[in-house]
Amino acid sequence: MNLMFMDLRPGVIGGLVVGVIVCGIFALICLKVSKKENASLEKVLSGVPEDLQEELKNQGFEKADGRDMFTSQALVASVDEDGDKVRATLLFWAEEHENFYTRIAKMSASEADSRGIATGKFVPVLMKYDKEMHYYDYKKLV
Repeated sequence: MNLMFMDLRPGVIGGLVVGVIVCGIFALICLKVSKKENASLEKVLSGVPEDLQEELKNQGFEKADGRDMFTSQALVASVDEDGDKVRATLLFWAEEHENFYTRIAKMSASEADSRGIATGKFVPVLMKYDKEMHYYDYKKLV
């Protein structure tokens, strides 16, 4: 009985090797981008006092216009300014998962000033409830 799964010629093997290398490079790029965009949760939580964490856990959600849209308050955990650009790390509480999570909000310095973006402050945000993941995900500042 001859079991032949595929005909492995030199061109096929070379194509498989190139494919694996391309997939590996793509995976590394994705990991670098995700680490760059997301803040380390442990690092963020170490800079947030316990009373603010408890206050964040008690923030509610109000129904907003749109399907599965809600408004709430996010805690500004940190603010990084680079010239005219501001990058704020927002901290949220996922009640159903009993865990904190972060999102990055990018804006101009003038917009950050007008919205009152400062470390340790609560800011109004628009959230969308994800029924599959069972949590409210950040959409934008209100």
